[in-house]
Amino acid sequence: MRSERVYWIDRSLGTKLVPDALRAHGVSIETYDDLYPTDPRVPDEQWIVDVTARGWIIVTKDKNIRRAPAELAALHRAEARYVCLSAAGMRGPDQAACLVHHWKTIDGLVGHRSPPLIVTVTRTRVQWLDGTTWRKCKHKR
Repeated sequence: MRSERVYWIDRSLGTKLVPDALRAHGVSIETYDDLYPTDPRVPDEQWIVDVTARGWIIVTKDKNIRRAPAELAALHRAEARYVCLSAAGMRGPDQAACLVHHWKTIDGLVGHRSPPLIVTVTRTRVQWLDGTTWRKCKHKR
């Protein structure tokens, strides 16, 4: 499966395991370190704008971005597409497996919904925020 979309992996998901698993699944990936090789502390409000300006889709496990007023405003202003792995207690191998398992659903949703788009991924489901209502997606195989 090769997508023309580029997904940007935030440092919260690591630099090797998750990006490599998605690349092996045919996903075009950029990472935090690719964009900021010498700066590990770029503020969320800045990288949201930078990533979105490149047309990339954000993938992170930082749930606070969708709750913090400044970061949420940045997502909306930039018309970002934000995918958050929201499954507590997962380590790298489980994070990678969860994202790969749901990837067709995630990529389909990102491809069909207009930005700004806020998506959460758990072990069992993918959902997106429609105004103030969370909508569950059907799993694509």
